[in-house]
Amino acid sequence: MTRADLRFAHISDLHILADASRLQHGVDTAAVLRQAIDMLNRLRPDFVVAGGDLISDESEDSYRRLQELLRPLTAPIHFLMGNHDARAAFRRIFHPSGPPSADPVCGAFEVGSMRFLLLDSSLPGKEEGAFSAGQLRWLEEELRAHADRPTWIFLHHQPLPIYIRWLDRLGLTNAEPFLSLVSRHAQVAAVAYGHVHQARSFRYGRTLFASVPALAFQFSPVNQEPEITQDSPGFRVVEITGGQMRQWLHFLDGRVVPEPRLPALPVYVR
Repeated sequence: MTRADLRFAHISDLHILADASRLQHGVDTAAVLRQAIDMLNRLRPDFVVAGGDLISDESEDSYRRLQELLRPLTAPIHFLMGNHDARAAFRRIFHPSGPPSADPVCGAFEVGSMRFLLLDSSLPGKEEGAFSAGQLRWLEEELRAHADRPTWIFLHHQPLPIYIRWLDRLGLTNAEPFLSLVSRHAQVAAVAYGHVHQARSFRYGRTLFASVPALAFQFSPVNQEPEITQDSPGFRVVEITGGQMRQWLHFLDGRVVPEPRLPALPVYVR
């Protein structure tokens, strides 16, 4: 891959555990993460977004192990919370100089002419997700204040049904105000998420909606009840060159699958 104006990676659902001897659905998630980091370092992204379910058990020890596993990563990394994360425990390990608040973990940053917004769709003690009124107000203010900046929004839970019954019960439960807000702001280029442990891409309105494979075990994209598949873990790489976006799915089995450009993606119809 030639050098782009901007290159970033979206990973999600790492499911790290403190106990190195434990497998999850037959998968050594720490080994998966090590392999992914080797691949990411070769790709040299400008940054990485880790989209939630960083660990599997809400424990500080798992966050400590995650922190150690991430040390070889050469790119800056930004974190989201998922339904298996714990906000206070995350802050105690990754932000020890600040208070271990249980408030939502969200933020914004800029790279070049682009903005990236990190939302916290997790609900403590629940698998499904939602945004508080405060988070939606914050998102509205951010988008209004930077209407001239192309913007990516990251969250953990899927904001639109993927028509897999058991997963859609665990998606974003108050998606309508979020989707309405996104539709009012033309600078939102993409909404990116994890949680579903599979890659999907489509257009909704003028916006890209895209999920990533898990860096762990994968869920069946067709079975209406929970099923773990043998599909390879992976992640998404996005390049922006001259204002044009290209995407690739990188799988740990060595496959690199280019994604269609936005006009060629299927249109999501509700």
